[in-house]
Amino acid sequence: MDRRFIDECEKEELHLSGAIQAHGALLVIDEHYRISHFSTNVRQLLADDFVVAIDAAMPVPLAEMAGELGERAGSRLQYEAALNGRDGRLDVVLTRNAKGRIIVELIPCCEDPVFPSIATQGVVPPASHDEVEAQRQALIEKVCIHTGFQRVMYYRFLEDGDGEVLAEVRQEGVEGSYLGLRFPASDIPQIARVLYQQNPWRLIPDALATPVPLLGRDDVPPDLSYSDLRSVSPVHAVYLSNMGVGASLSFPIVVGGQLWGLIACHNGTPCQVGLGRLSLASQEVRSHTLGLAAYFAQRRMQLLDGLVRRFGEAREIVHEAGDIVAAWPRLGSWLATEFGADGVQLCLNEGHVDWGEGFEPEALSHVDDWFIGQQIDPVWLAESLSRQLPDCPLSRVAGVLAVKAKTADGLMLRVYLTRHEHIHDVAWGGNPDKPLERHDGVYGIAPRRSFEKWVEKRLGRSRPWDNEARLLGLKLRELLMQLGHRA
Repeated sequence: MDRRFIDECEKEELHLSGAIQAHGALLVIDEHYRISHFSTNVRQLLADDFVVAIDAAMPVPLAEMAGELGERAGSRLQYEAALNGRDGRLDVVLTRNAKGRIIVELIPCCEDPVFPSIATQGVVPPASHDEVEAQRQALIEKVCIHTGFQRVMYYRFLEDGDGEVLAEVRQEGVEGSYLGLRFPASDIPQIARVLYQQNPWRLIPDALATPVPLLGRDDVPPDLSYSDLRSVSPVHAVYLSNMGVGASLSFPIVVGGQLWGLIACHNGTPCQVGLGRLSLASQEVRSHTLGLAAYFAQRRMQLLDGLVRRFGEAREIVHEAGDIVAAWPRLGSWLATEFGADGVQLCLNEGHVDWGEGFEPEALSHVDDWFIGQQIDPVWLAESLSRQLPDCPLSRVAGVLAVKAKTADGLMLRVYLTRHEHIHDVAWGGNPDKPLERHDGVYGIAPRRSFEKWVEKRLGRSRPWDNEARLLGLKLRELLMQLGHRA
């Protein structure tokens, strides 16, 4: 993906758009409970007895609702069918932004009895990988029922920021599948990922609707980070249009405080979903996320417990040999097996010892100098050495897991576990490295137009290092610090 497109997306201040989507109206209330901003369509929704003007007092019914709102940024209250509107009942959502302002969202109540509701279940942590997959599929099927969207996908973020569709459900007649396809990190810029993480969902019921501007007492747009009515980025609107998506809906999967994935819903035509159904679907996602976090925590504990036992064998190898250098023929073989490496090299102040097929001398010297002098982290993983260290001399090594540790006697030990090139195919949803495209001067650089399956033959990369390998690396560092040069 062209770097200019990524940079342009990251610069877009999505939360300061100064406009909202057209399916609702919005008020911004200052610290004195007076209106500082309102959307130009607010009078189309509210009844005539509501006074809406800059510096007017917050309407009493809304002020009574806001009395329960917390003071923390992101505090949220929602009320279904809570207010009489001009043409029917209105749902009301109140949130507090980072400036302490109250954001009031007014949305026509639109519960649709066509789609049957199903009861939500509590948190059930999966006990195995198979159960993770089964719960994943069950979740998107429930979300599909709750929301009525034609396509629902379980989208996971990978270590490099790219995403992959792990599961998919489609209603009858929906053509094409994204299951198993990857999408480049630039499709969801970091600035958008932060907003996903801050909200229970993101609904765009009509991707082509004209945004509604906000009027305010000054030209400074309000912070709409926690507002679901926040207008759609023009770039994102084009992206959805290129995919043939008329409406979209996303629920964040947040694990360990990080945006781990998304439940992404697409519809070919505009599709509005009521607050009640959004809440039900969001509750399902939250329950799944809690179960997933519990599963990961349990797996990590099991792995850590196993590592203690496994590295006991490594200590015994060094103890029997007398020191780490003498133990290297056996220890190098043991490490290669544990880490799935093709070669293992130990560097000491006075030289290095090898096992298997590792770095050539010139490449080892270059990597070792960089790892000691410039890499802060004591455990470093690289899947594509040529990309991460482009100045490195040519080598048969494609990927490396490096560990450094200083022993009690001041010796700096470095271990390099290396992997050869692993040529493999990656299926993308469209060519992620498409030629640069532009609109007619309105939006600047444009997202790609095609999302058909595009297969990349990946060269210059090793098999990826997973989280278990990282934990193994940390455990190896502990061992090196304890052993030093001697047993």
